[in-house]
Amino acid sequence: MELDSSVVQDNNEKTFYEKVDNYIDSLSENFREKSVIKQQVYNDILKCLLLPKGTSTHPYSSTFVYWAKQKFILIKIAGIDIVACAKSKKPVCVYEAFYNVITEAHVNVSHGGREKTSFELNSQYSWISRFCIDIFLRQCIPCQTRKPIKQHITSKPIISLGVMTRLQIDLIDLRTRHDKISSDLAYCWILNCIDHFSKFSWAFPLKNKSANEVASKLHELFFLFGPPRLLHSDNGREFVSSVITELKIIFPDLRFIRGRPRHPQSQECIERANGVLCDALSKWMSTNNSSS
Repeated sequence: MELDSSVVQDNNEKTFYEKVDNYIDSLSENFREKSVIKQQVYNDILKCLLLPKGTSTHPYSSTFVYWAKQKFILIKIAGIDIVACAKSKKPVCVYEAFYNVITEAHVNVSHGGREKTSFELNSQYSWISRFCIDIFLRQCIPCQTRKPIKQHITSKPIISLGVMTRLQIDLIDLRTRHDKISSDLAYCWILNCIDHFSKFSWAFPLKNKSANEVASKLHELFFLFGPPRLLHSDNGREFVSSVITELKIIFPDLRFIRGRPRHPQSQECIERANGVLCDALSKWMSTNNSSS
């Protein structure tokens, strides 16, 4: 199994570099050489930056030396001279390391989209072109096999005026997953909570969806972050139980709001958060060959 995965990764890496090379070849000659920094060019830039002032630039042209000193600087990491972008002060990522670096950043953001992956890369490296990220994402197997179908829904927006003014909660059922193999999993539900104003979310694993389990996790959340003004949920039995309504005795300022029956658009924020969480979990399970 490990051998097969390594073969697939090698094939993906080879395909990635072939597509990147084809794209670079399609660029005009002026942009082709400097669209990415290959290892040989990186070494030449490093030597140019290390040249003492007033010495001969041979065998490098004066144009190349001027470009290197305008675009790049030297920084020391663990006592080693590293070429970095003069503008962003981030280390330059060489072309030969693109695949591994983009893979690591993409996994770190739970197979997020182009913007999240690009932000993660730009926080650590420079000179990684956007087209390389696009090519990588188009051949990422977990992203392509679990690509969501976008359905544009027009609904009236809910406006929140501050943190914890409206907390939306919902349950995610993991028992119906088609890739759930093990039948003895301890946790088959997730209580997902999201602050409508800041979009900060909390996820709690549940063994079942009883009202007692839900109330216990809400107690933990409220005593740690404080209760919200509005607790927004659907009409599920676990949310309308007396155990939940007793929270109002402990937190008198807490108000309950129920969404319309069979109308997920009234809880669009939490439904979208459910999709993001399920998508990230599915890709993590697919990448790690896990069923729990």
